[in-house]
Amino acid sequence: MTTQTLLPVQSTHSRCGKGWPAFWVTVVCSTAALVLNGLIVPSLSTAFFNGGTDPCIGAQHTSVACQEALAKGAKIGSAFTLVGSVGVFFCSPYIALLCDRVGRKPMMTLGVCMNFLTTASLLAVETLGISLYFYYCFSVLMAMMCGTVIFSLWIADRTSHAERVAFFAALAAAMDLEQIVTPLAALAASSRNCLLLATSLSLASVLSTVLGIPESMDESQRRPLSGNLQPFRLLKASGLIMQKKYRGLTILMLVSSAVHAGCGAIFMFYIKAHWGATIQDVAPIIFLNGISNMIVQVFVVKSLTKCLSVRGIILVGYFFGAVNCAVISFVPNFHDLYFLSLTTGLGVIFNPAIQTIYLNAAGPEEMGKVQGAVNSVQTLTGGLGPVLFSSLMVSFQAPHFGLTRSIYCVPYLLTIFSNFVCSFAVSTMTLPSPDESPEHTTSTTSLQCAS
Repeated sequence: MTTQTLLPVQSTHSRCGKGWPAFWVTVVCSTAALVLNGLIVPSLSTAFFNGGTDPCIGAQHTSVACQEALAKGAKIGSAFTLVGSVGVFFCSPYIALLCDRVGRKPMMTLGVCMNFLTTASLLAVETLGISLYFYYCFSVLMAMMCGTVIFSLWIADRTSHAERVAFFAALAAAMDLEQIVTPLAALAASSRNCLLLATSLSLASVLSTVLGIPESMDESQRRPLSGNLQPFRLLKASGLIMQKKYRGLTILMLVSSAVHAGCGAIFMFYIKAHWGATIQDVAPIIFLNGISNMIVQVFVVKSLTKCLSVRGIILVGYFFGAVNCAVISFVPNFHDLYFLSLTTGLGVIFNPAIQTIYLNAAGPEEMGKVQGAVNSVQTLTGGLGPVLFSSLMVSFQAPHFGLTRSIYCVPYLLTIFSNFVCSFAVSTMTLPSPDESPEHTTSTTSLQCAS
């Protein structure tokens, strides 16, 4: 195979270079569309499973009809999430291989097009009255496009491993930035208008990808598919992160991904069941949490990398993740959740740190396979988490242990315990060492618009 002479990464960074603005627009708009969908789905699902009317508005959130609709909506939604996660587990190696063969941009374009179809299908549920199952099916297909794999590989192509914690944190911030904008829209807009906005944002991500994002992988670097599409080769690629040097980190990632995804999946259902809160009630909290995430991921993480090791950043993330769950579990009033705006950003910084360890330890020929394998396993456990947590929440709708009220917070209590165990494991385990090969410490493109 012809190899390309790699150019060293420039030490001066710019935020206006070719491709980066369009890349961030694509990430923000596509994820903003998904968040708007997530804000609307609980209301549409409770109405759909209750014959067309939402039984959980205001004081009705304690009614039997509300509990039954919530239970069915959470159960079916989490089941489709699990199906999508299983699909991602098997598709991620293929997606990574296709990214190496046809390039990052064609796969990114296909992914944002599927995002548009998913968002448009939910709009059709609201406006045309089609079945909610159409949206669930499109969501599964969109998940199988493995957008995180493609975004991460595009960034990895244009960065050296020394900057990747900050760059992946910036990616996380871009995927959280929509929390600043979409709650404001939810405060003033109806469900239909929110879905129209989501569809427009999704379409904007398609246009931004097609017209503004350049290919990050040179033609000479692309690898053939022949020999790599054999099933056993793909299973071997997924098993790559179970090698001895990755094994402990992989177990850590499995647990972390499951509980983190579970907490996020049940949040809207939890506050709806516990306080009867609506989108308008929770929108300001999501807005402030988005501000917190942006500040932490863009500014604080970069500073933390200068004074803490990657291990230390992971421990900080676990500690504040437990704090966030304690706040959700024990505050007596809904408005006390505003305290989360002080800590929520620090509770998720473990994820880019873990991802950085994997890619830094991988050799140049392994990077695509490792990213695909990480996404496969992470998404599979991310699908198991919502199933487990929604089942736990539904199971504790009725009082247990002699108590006189429901214990909806059991999943969040489980997360606190999980973070404690994971923190102990991180403190004692040996983390993989960075790969120091010359090919891995250089980049094919100067770093622009990403620092």
